[in-house]
Amino acid sequence: MTKKHDGTSAVSNADSDAVNTIAATQENVEEMDLTAEASVSENPESGQTSNEQERISALEAELQQVKQDKNEYYNRMLRTQADLENFRRRSRQEVEQLTMYAGEDLMKKILPVLDSLERAISCFSDKNNTSSWQEGVDLTLKQFQAILKNEGLEVVPSLNGPFNPQLHEAVLQEPQAEVTEPIVIEEMQKGYRYKEKLLRPAMVKVAVPN
Repeated sequence: MTKKHDGTSAVSNADSDAVNTIAATQENVEEMDLTAEASVSENPESGQTSNEQERISALEAELQQVKQDKNEYYNRMLRTQADLENFRRRSRQEVEQLTMYAGEDLMKKILPVLDSLERAISCFSDKNNTSSWQEGVDLTLKQFQAILKNEGLEVVPSLNGPFNPQLHEAVLQEPQAEVTEPIVIEEMQKGYRYKEKLLRPAMVKVAVPN
């Protein structure tokens, strides 16, 4: 009876030791898992290989370069668009100027004819003895002046007005005590403007302060 009791006790002790060993082993495994998780959480790249890290770094650098290129292309596009708009505006203005002053060369060619007609009319000082041909020339001149005026030709005002170097060309000067500023006292050749643009300055004689 005593031997049987000892055997049972030995078996019970062995089972207890095995249980304790298994429990200890399980605790060690759990501790190892916790340690690994903590290590991964503290250093998340520790689970990556060096090749993967290099690839990620290369992709990040490439992404940064792409962003820089995008900004550069966008700014270049804005500058190109602004230059194109300025070019269109300048072209439109040039076309408008060319359209407005398309007859400028014709007007310059007509001016000598206009001068000749005016000189011919000025030769007839006696209005009471005007002939029919003189009246015809006078009428022609008036018609010619009306046509040119309708086309935009205007006479530059000069006689008895202040001298303006932008509109007048002083051919002669005469000192006079009664004037305080240069005054046009004689018009030797008329000046003309075509649609506010000066075609020819007036040739004048100017009285200047003595």
